[in-house]
Amino acid sequence: MVGSGLSVLLPRHCVVCNRWLSSETDWVIACEPCALDWPELHDGFGGMVMKERCRMPYAATGFRLRTQATLNAQLWSIKYGGNRRLAKQWGRWLGLKTTRPVRPDRQLVLAPVPLHWRKKWKRGYNQADQIARGVAQIWQCDVASNALKRTRHHTSMTGMSRLNRAGLVRDLYHFNAASTKEETSFVVVDDVLTTGATMSACGEAIKQSGRNWLGGITLALA
Repeated sequence: MVGSGLSVLLPRHCVVCNRWLSSETDWVIACEPCALDWPELHDGFGGMVMKERCRMPYAATGFRLRTQATLNAQLWSIKYGGNRRLAKQWGRWLGLKTTRPVRPDRQLVLAPVPLHWRKKWKRGYNQADQIARGVAQIWQCDVASNALKRTRHHTSMTGMSRLNRAGLVRDLYHFNAASTKEETSFVVVDDVLTTGATMSACGEAIKQSGRNWLGGITLALA
């Protein structure tokens, strides 16, 4: 919860219309009239699409990306605008709107999809890591920022087919076995799921290490 004193120092406004948000709950990110217009997919059709594309037992997402210009602008600000605070705020929203997977026999850890060091240096941070930290605050679990490592750098995959993406990301991600204990279940976190090739490649890297890959969660579904 955000204290009243901090709310005065750092007033929060709707990310869409800039209207003042009177609620002190820190996961609130937009006023009710704007939020009602969002094509939310959490715990429903979006998760089914993700499971089908990636063949994973757990999947959740926040909204459909291409149907709402305002949400596209939010993703751009997170991904290319360097807005760490916004990424984490959306992560808290995502954590509240989705169901936390339960494995009582294992510790739950979030593994952000990593950027190659060149891209991370250019952008200044990894947006998936900040989203994961927001989700973790709501789910009360850990984030292993260094669990996955990207081994190669290449140009953007925007516009590529599912088959081409799958070939490009094959063996692209490696799992750092020293990052967590063996009795751990992982959920991979990313900003957007397009074809599912990246999510599947990260999950495969986790499984090859002998760890348990539960599935993935993304802010948006393309």
